[in-house]
Amino acid sequence: MNQGDVYLVNLDPTVPTEIGKTRPGLVISVNAMNHNSPRLIVAPITSSTRKVYPFEVFIPHGTAGLERDSKIMLDQLRSLDKKRLVKKIGALDKETLIKVCATAQRLISVD
Repeated sequence: MNQGDVYLVNLDPTVPTEIGKTRPGLVISVNAMNHNSPRLIVAPITSSTRKVYPFEVFIPHGTAGLERDSKIMLDQLRSLDKKRLVKKIGALDKETLIKVCATAQRLISVD
């Protein structure tokens, strides 16, 4: 399990406003965490792309094994036990991963 991998992840149970279901998710945590912790940080992915906000990253179909145009929802980051990962479906290219990490960094920077 490496940074940039895309897995089907089970996000249930949830509370209102949290995204749920079993859906693709991007492993965004650094490999030092991924290889040494029972948890990792995942950004859920949705194929609902009508509106892409500044805190989301659009990815075209065919990227990382995704069959539809999608977006990575960095406002929905989740720390998950690795047992929630169902199966690996692909991996992001380095250029897109850099864009995703830069977007996430802007979300948690000092105002």
